[in-house]
Amino acid sequence: MSLYHVIYNPSSGMKKTKHAAEAVRKILEASGNEALFYPTEHVGHCTEIVREINSSCEAANVLIIGGDGTFSEALGGVVDFDKITFGLIPCGTGNDFAKKLGISGCVKKAMKRVLGGEVALLDHLDLNGKRCLNVCGLGMDVDVLVKYASMKHFKGKIKYYLSLFYVLTHFKPHRVRYKIGDNEGEQDVFMVGVCNGSYIGGGMALAPDNSASDGVLELVVIDNIPKPMIPIRLVPFLLGRMNKQPCTHTFCGTEAEVEILGEEPARVQVDGEVIEMPKLTVKIVPNKLRMFL
Repeated sequence: MSLYHVIYNPSSGMKKTKHAAEAVRKILEASGNEALFYPTEHVGHCTEIVREINSSCEAANVLIIGGDGTFSEALGGVVDFDKITFGLIPCGTGNDFAKKLGISGCVKKAMKRVLGGEVALLDHLDLNGKRCLNVCGLGMDVDVLVKYASMKHFKGKIKYYLSLFYVLTHFKPHRVRYKIGDNEGEQDVFMVGVCNGSYIGGGMALAPDNSASDGVLELVVIDNIPKPMIPIRLVPFLLGRMNKQPCTHTFCGTEAEVEILGEEPARVQVDGEVIEMPKLTVKIVPNKLRMFL
């Protein structure tokens, strides 16, 4: 018998996470395990809960019911990686990191992995002390997230795709300076991503061949795309072939720097959270994150 700490946001996903939490409760009870449930009440609460659990338990199993944003918040609360093991029940809008790991959106299938007990060690990104689970970056994806936040009358994926359509039809390039290993440059870009995972925006493949457990990050630089060409380039993006396009440049390493030039405010996204940060200084933290896989 094991004890599981289950964290979820009861008000997200049109109450989808609340229903998933009840399903998790029944599965844990049926398997003879115990559970403590922690509904989050505000932004950052998940970080606080994980920090408290991790500080007070010698060994803790923590299940996150949510998407990349909720799991990223949980990652930010870890005090001692050796004393905590995560399980993920995908219940967000995009679930991009879950897609990378092959975790099903079906609660029963996701819980089968958890209860199987097999643990893998995964990488994460460090941005001057701020942790990133999946992808951080700038450009088109930040523009979409900013537009998404301003839209009041839609929800979920339809809201994201409407935001994407708006940004693509009004797109202005971003000027950046980047460096990774011996590779550096300054140019206008469509977008830049520093990747531990592979997907953004609910399944669009930015770094499809990347691994989340090899101790290497990928810096993906997509050149500025003229407006008439954007619909043409978007098709391979949606099909997971953007890395094969001549406008896409992929570099591998353990550290990367990306500086935004001539923008105020200079904004980046970290696992879907938009923050003001004129320069990304990112390094890979290998094999620290313990997960049931």
